[in-house]
Amino acid sequence: MELVEGILNRRSIRKFTDGHITDEELHTILRAAMTGPTCANTRDWSFLVVRDKETLGKMADANGRPAEPLRNCDVGILILGDLDRAFPPAKDYWVIDGAIAGQNMILAAEGLGIGSVWLGTWPQMERVEKQRKLFSLPDMVIPHSVIAFGYPAEEKTGEHPDYEESQVHFEKW
Repeated sequence: MELVEGILNRRSIRKFTDGHITDEELHTILRAAMTGPTCANTRDWSFLVVRDKETLGKMADANGRPAEPLRNCDVGILILGDLDRAFPPAKDYWVIDGAIAGQNMILAAEGLGIGSVWLGTWPQMERVEKQRKLFSLPDMVIPHSVIAFGYPAEEKTGEHPDYEESQVHFEKW
């Protein structure tokens, strides 16, 4: 699949088949996450990979009703920010670095024919604390977001909004 085509055609998938993502595919998705830029090349993220259905259900409970797709996905990945590795003068860049890693995972999955949906965690501190407790995370490791992955059991529907000329400004506001 051409890169731009994949970006333009990607949709969030919330229903998955019982198909199994291979270890090789999972490695490709995680490798894509790790190729994204990070502030000062700190690589201030970590990834907690979950296949266990019971744990995926607990992750869904921790993130609330919008996270129900975790209950029927094959793999859930919790993106974590690691403040011990963050850029000392601007530690909050971990949030951007985690978002870039997540987007890269979603796009890599799309290229592999794997569906995904981004399930926000940070900055909703109740969700952050529940995920932190579920996985006994150290204080310097902060849950960023969860992505559910699996083979789509639904057609991609809905159109992406068209290019919005009014949102683009050249040289001045």
